Amino acid sequence: MRRYFKIFANLSNIIFLLLFFPFKPALAQTFFPADPYFLLQYEKKQFKEKLPLSSNLFKPYFFGNDDSLKTSINFRSEFYLNNNAPNQENMDVRYFSKGYSLFNSVQFSLKSKYIYLIFEPYIKKNNFYYVENVNRYGPFSKLNDKTIRLNRINFDDNIRNSLVFFHYKGIGFGFQKTNRWWGPGFHSSLQMSNNTWPMNAKIIGTMKEIRFKNFGFEARYSFSDFQNIDTYYNLNKFYTSLNAQLTWYGPVVLTTGFSRNYLSGGILSFANREWKAKDAQMLVFEGFLTSNLLSNEYTIGGHDRWDQTISGYFSISMPNRNIKLYGEVGFNDNRMFLADLISQPDHTMATIIGFKDFGSNEKNFTYGFEWTNLMITYSIRHRGSDGTPAWYSRDIYDYSSYNQRRWAAHSGADSDDWLFYFGYISDEFFIMPSFNYERHGVVSNRPSEVKFELRFDIRYNYKNCWFGLYYENQSEMFLGFPDYFYEDKFGNPIDNSSGIFAKSRKTKSLIFTINKSINF
Repeated sequence: MRRYFKIFANLSNIIFLLLFFPFKPALAQTFFPADPYFLLQYEKKQFKEKLPLSSNLFKPYFFGNDDSLKTSINFRSEFYLNNNAPNQENMDVRYFSKGYSLFNSVQFSLKSKYIYLIFEPYIKKNNFYYVENVNRYGPFSKLNDKTIRLNRINFDDNIRNSLVFFHYKGIGFGFQKTNRWWGPGFHSSLQMSNNTWPMNAKIIGTMKEIRFKNFGFEARYSFSDFQNIDTYYNLNKFYTSLNAQLTWYGPVVLTTGFSRNYLSGGILSFANREWKAKDAQMLVFEGFLTSNLLSNEYTIGGHDRWDQTISGYFSISMPNRNIKLYGEVGFNDNRMFLADLISQPDHTMATIIGFKDFGSNEKNFTYGFEWTNLMITYSIRHRGSDGTPAWYSRDIYDYSSYNQRRWAAHSGADSDDWLFYFGYISDEFFIMPSFNYERHGVVSNRPSEVKFELRFDIRYNYKNCWFGLYYENQSEMFLGFPDYFYEDKFGNPIDNSSGIFAKSRKTKSLIFTINKSINF
């Protein structure tokens, strides 16, 4: 009881400070963050012309063409309660399991003529209890309900976000260890989300949209060296990415873009030599077809030992109607020839589609949905091992995870994930109930794992300080892929439908949040 008293005493001090801090705050307006927590509110403000209307495929990015000096300070405090397994997605360093936890951070950001800065240190106090992990194999072992061994987190220096970017008219280079999000989705991304701890990266390109008449352009190259993290062969592993987008601003706003990513290294190449950083840095510029790679010394028949993923993006925004349509189509494999692509375009294909309706200018009701489809495609039977997921399935790269969680779609390999929401957004209130239906091992297992989530996200703006209360009620079944559907009250399999769902579990979570931004 004394622990709870100390926590609420700390929260009271934070609330007092934020309410009476003598500056007029708002949502952070220096840059568009990667954390999707405020995404719907930011997009609503863009449609209402309270923020610059721009594409947000690659986040974070800085606002506007004006590079006059602007700074922002954001205070954030969160308190978590959870009665069972960890179950939150897209929470970066803010992992919490059974028990309670307190998170506090202060974020400073700066935008100027020649430099962009983001710096966010944090303090987190945990009191977690033991939770038994679900025993899963291979690519299914990295789902978000797995407890994390916090003493094995790499490069966690209590910095949630840090970025230094030197530029001239928006084009430049820099270093970052920030949350990143690539793609138009806000619940999931095939390539990069804030589902795990941020990784170090060197970046070249733009950190804001470059405008020319009715067109906007952004491009960003990034490179990460994992520095022997969990590598059996003691060889460096690398993550290389090339992203670009083009937007046309007319009666509607049309955006298209792509993201090409390579995981490489960790093992010797097919040429039996060590793969080095200079090799990995050039991978995203090689040919798309296997037939283009036949002469490369690190391939056999054009095939290499690395893991490539590529996504194409689109979004259509209708400012007169406050509607946004968006999608992502991704592939996990090279094609041998153009004929191969035409014959089986769905091979290793994954998709995200979504729709948002922010209502007319006189209405504040908002609704939408997002569907992520990573299920194994039918044409996999003609290639590789039948029934093996294509996405996030390479064990040498820890199934595309960093610090024990995936950096991309949290639902993982051979999965699908539906999110439906309907609520109310205004300058004072944010009320957003939602329903989430998620499955794992859809094609490769029967029964597949199933997760239902009922969510209530309520926020109130009092004296320009946002107070949030988030409640989630989660039900799961068929955990660990049992070969039966029902069991009795003692957990024994039964061959009828009069029992309870096999290997089921329930979890409830409560998050209390305080946010305040001060802009100078």
